[in-house]
Amino acid sequence: MEITRQALYEALWSTPRRELATAWEVDPNAITYASKQHNIPLPNPGHWTLVSMGKSPSQPFLTGDPEETVALEGKIRKPNKKKPTPDNPKARMQRAKTPNRTSPPASEPVSANQSPAMSISETLPTVRKAYKTYSSPKAARDYKYQHVLPGSADVIRIAVMPAMVERTLLLMDAILREFQRNQWKIQIPSERDRSKNSLFVDGVEILFTITEHRRQERVKSERRWTTWEYRYHSTGTLRFQFGTGSWMHEIKDNKHKKLEERIPEIIEGVLEEVARVKQVEIDRKNRERIERLESRLSDLVRKALHYNNQCGQRLNHGIAQHEEAMRIRRFVGAIRETSCPDQRSNEREDWLTWLASKADTMDPIKNQGSFDFSVPKGLVAHVSSMIDSDLGAYSPLKELDLEASISKIVRRIDLQDSWKYR
Repeated sequence: MEITRQALYEALWSTPRRELATAWEVDPNAITYASKQHNIPLPNPGHWTLVSMGKSPSQPFLTGDPEETVALEGKIRKPNKKKPTPDNPKARMQRAKTPNRTSPPASEPVSANQSPAMSISETLPTVRKAYKTYSSPKAARDYKYQHVLPGSADVIRIAVMPAMVERTLLLMDAILREFQRNQWKIQIPSERDRSKNSLFVDGVEILFTITEHRRQERVKSERRWTTWEYRYHSTGTLRFQFGTGSWMHEIKDNKHKKLEERIPEIIEGVLEEVARVKQVEIDRKNRERIERLESRLSDLVRKALHYNNQCGQRLNHGIAQHEEAMRIRRFVGAIRETSCPDQRSNEREDWLTWLASKADTMDPIKNQGSFDFSVPKGLVAHVSSMIDSDLGAYSPLKELDLEASISKIVRRIDLQDSWKYR
């Protein structure tokens, strides 16, 4: 198989080598050898573990000719089959002394009368797998807090010092068994937060993990004498943390009880958190429904406010028209009191007659048949009448507290108007 240096570089930093080898049907060592031969930078050990935890490790640039062709040779090697061990008395005695390491898988229910595991060999397969990676001498450590990091992407997430790994995983085994007894689905690790695990109870996702309370020590920096560094040490105090992510609760070791004795409190705390999340969701849906109803009510309130404004505008217009008519009449009277040349008397009389007619036409007192005598209405009563007039469209609005909702809507409209004219 042939590939350019640029394409191989991008593939190496986007997909683990084993997956590339399977897809390309070549040996993983062939990819590694070809990359080193052509000076293509490779991801450091633990790179994909950091990526699975949501971190972004540094990536060196590719130097040299990106279009140079790289040949990948070598087929996938099949694993050697183990030869069957001879059935001799010594081997039979050795197998009899070895404890039975089989245990029910994490997805299977555990019997209610099963006692807690006393050693790692008695724990669930997922716990044994986690112990293997966390207790390895080559296990990576967190740069700041120095807790052990997981060695692969699909192991239980904990954050403890090496000395507390075994106790933590035995405790986690007991907790997972309780979760299984309650038939709760477990996701290891969580897709939402790769540093924690997920538990699904009645459709609610709860994040959980076990961490260790660490003791902080402030020491002089070895690199610069003017600065200080912080070192963290194991205290042996474990904390079971759980929640929805935005807010995490914790139950921890105390002077009277260890976490192993507080597992019933953990189960009760998880159930309380699930109930709280459900209630928050119910409140959110109710709040959104009220907001939608108030949005529809806002249209009716605006209509009622517009109606009252129209009443005031009609009144002001009628007063202005009446005052204008009275002003014209006074003007006509003043002219009649003065003399006029005889040659223009007829012309003046026609003009004064027209002014008097105009004043009568303009004056609403003379034309009360066409005058609108509508009066403003109370907002609550007016909106209620509009709702009752079309119950098919507005019947859901009766669920609202009309007085409080209308008052809130009016304040919002006043605020919007004040900002509009600034």
